Amino acid sequence: MKFVWLAFLFLPLVSPAADPLLNMAEGTTWNYELVQEKPSNSFDLTEPNEEEHFNVTYRLGGNEKIDNKDWARLEVYRGENLESVDLILPSEEGIICQARMDAQRNLTKINPPQQLVKRPFRTGTSWDFDGTIGDTKVSQHYEIVGEEDVDVPAGKFHAWRIHCEQTSPGPATIDRWFVPTTGFVKVETAVKGASGGVLQKTSLKLKELPKVASAPRKNTAPQPEILSAGVSSEPKGEFKAQFKIDTPAIYARWHGQGLPEHTKIRASFIAENVADVSADYEIDETSAVAPNPNSSGTFTLSQPEGGWAPGNYRVEFFIDHQPAETVKFKITK
Repeated sequence: MKFVWLAFLFLPLVSPAADPLLNMAEGTTWNYELVQEKPSNSFDLTEPNEEEHFNVTYRLGGNEKIDNKDWARLEVYRGENLESVDLILPSEEGIICQARMDAQRNLTKINPPQQLVKRPFRTGTSWDFDGTIGDTKVSQHYEIVGEEDVDVPAGKFHAWRIHCEQTSPGPATIDRWFVPTTGFVKVETAVKGASGGVLQKTSLKLKELPKVASAPRKNTAPQPEILSAGVSSEPKGEFKAQFKIDTPAIYARWHGQGLPEHTKIRASFIAENVADVSADYEIDETSAVAPNPNSSGTFTLSQPEGGWAPGNYRVEFFIDHQPAETVKFKITK
């Protein structure tokens, strides 16, 4: 699940103003299909881009007290797994977001709090976010560009289109289609390279109308671990959680037990929080087919020219298309 979220790209908006935009009831849930597309590596220009599909759920899960204020918890699930929690606060002007927590409750503050939507809903309404998310500087300009008809699995809607141009930490565009009382029915993003070319496209489409529902529940029965993994600075060395910027290569090693026949093991190397790089940006990915049920392998990510950029990284391992293991590490000076 290599979500390219930049910062709150896919947040379904809510508001308690005199004219409420959405239901703030605990348990209100939005189910989406996330499609991530990236250019094919093939030299055949007629070959279609690679696509991956994921189920994503947003759910209002009660309140969380931060700096003596009660913030609404907008929980983000991938399948049955809680990925993160966005802490939001409705206001007369719209919605602001104070912070984000990961599944382990590690808090990343936003300074100043980020305006996610702004009233009034009319063509030409605009606002800017120039601040920091954790240690990452972010610069974004938003504008409501008009009303458009949009067709998604949940139905046909007449929506306000909000366009965002991001210049920092990396160039990107974000388009959101918002329907009062329903929320965001569609979101499209494009992460761009320094030359302006598109590196990755992502779309989020509402699958059904929002409803009040229980949080996704994981199967509590103990499941045998069929894939273990770690990262090291040596092909056969001990696993580490921290590397220096001059480390020649990082080796992501995996070992599977009882793997299905012809299983594809895939690793996605992601810059999670690195200066001058979009948050959760996929650096590279690679894959291999396990030759037998009990197999091991190594994926190598070589040091880029000029050395590694300090920050937080992770490697996500997949068995076929299913997430299997995530290994986090840090690169320091």
